[in-house]
Amino acid sequence: MMGQDKLNVALVTGAAGGIGAATARELHAAGFRLVLWDVAGNFPAELAGDTDRVLTQTVDVADTAQVDLALSAVREKWGGVSVLINNAGISPKTPDGKGRGILAVSADEWRKVLDINLTSLLTLIQKTAPDMMAQEWGRIVNLSSQAARTRSTVPGVAYVCTKTAVLGLTRYAADELGPYGITCNAVTPGRIASPMTASAGADVTERLNGNTPLRRMGTAQEVARAIAFFCAPSGDFVSGAVLDVNGGLFMQ
Repeated sequence: MMGQDKLNVALVTGAAGGIGAATARELHAAGFRLVLWDVAGNFPAELAGDTDRVLTQTVDVADTAQVDLALSAVREKWGGVSVLINNAGISPKTPDGKGRGILAVSADEWRKVLDINLTSLLTLIQKTAPDMMAQEWGRIVNLSSQAARTRSTVPGVAYVCTKTAVLGLTRYAADELGPYGITCNAVTPGRIASPMTASAGADVTERLNGNTPLRRMGTAQEVARAIAFFCAPSGDFVSGAVLDVNGGLFMQ
């Protein structure tokens, strides 16, 4: 018999806005204590004000020293992390809103995207899994992208490659950590209204909306509900899964 969640602490990265903030609200409503990370701060006021159940920390997920320091404070306050939502990510664009392709991407951009979109996920899994293993219960949800599931050049090569690799990391973690009662799943959002997608330009949005069966962009809250499903009892026997949230734009 596997354990239960005695810690009841959910860590959400990239939690200042968009999908991260919406996920924080969903998990807060579900009763979790929250640790909210973002490199820029500016967390939702209604969550940041609940100091009994919410700890906000300004953290660069690609900086291991910052990660270690922040997690030390979490363990001192609440004992550890039982739910990890790896949401932080970047998608660099050119001034005209396009992602850089193979011949244009620089080594610096490639490394930065890799560090934030992929390596930080591995680092956080490594550093929080022991908390979950100790109680034989844990939930990990990694944010990938529809760009990892189908042909796409809009976000740029670094983004596409890292988000594709996230799916492999998810499956590997699900396999290795499953015997300890830890599930690991991925959510692949399609076109979601956010500052990141707006940077690609109105013409891209119009074209993709026209190809989407639901004929619209998704909302951060709709993705957050999918993430919350994996953390709820309804998702207890789901692991290694990829959940597409895209209005039907990509169908496998």
